[in-house]
Amino acid sequence: MVAKQKRKIIVLLDTHALIHRSYHAIQGLTDPSGAPVGAVYGVASTIIKIVKDLKPDYILAAYDLPGPTHRHEVYKEYKATREKADDELVVQIQRSRDILHALSIPIYEAPGFEADDIIGTLTEQAKKEYDIIIASGDMDTLQLVEKNRVRVFTMKKGINDTILYDEEAVVR
Repeated sequence: MVAKQKRKIIVLLDTHALIHRSYHAIQGLTDPSGAPVGAVYGVASTIIKIVKDLKPDYILAAYDLPGPTHRHEVYKEYKATREKADDELVVQIQRSRDILHALSIPIYEAPGFEADDIIGTLTEQAKKEYDIIIASGDMDTLQLVEKNRVRVFTMKKGINDTILYDEEAVVR
């Protein structure tokens, strides 16, 4: 009898969503020079929790790039009412990249596309061979959930209270 081989797990980080969630959850945390690091700490803590709890074989990160996306071409008012990001948040985006580089986590980004677009594409390409876990603070990612093959890991409150959504959990 041949044992069924366990599928490898890929975690896809919706890094911008994780940074935003962490930024709002952890206010006032600074490094010794006084620079804000709450969002950076939150992203690093989330990655550590993912490695410890989910034991992925691979982790990939997706980022938004500045500038308009294909959605702006289709709908000129896309995110027109969104406020400009706080400077304290913007500086932490680069620092989060430094953490990913230090951990050898590949970063995927493309001009004209948001991190969600990249995550959706990677999910479609990889789900036949791998189990996918999307780590995000954006509940829009739940539309990608498929049985136990594609799941979403997100924070319920703060950065430590988390949930892993499969199809059954989304329906509940």
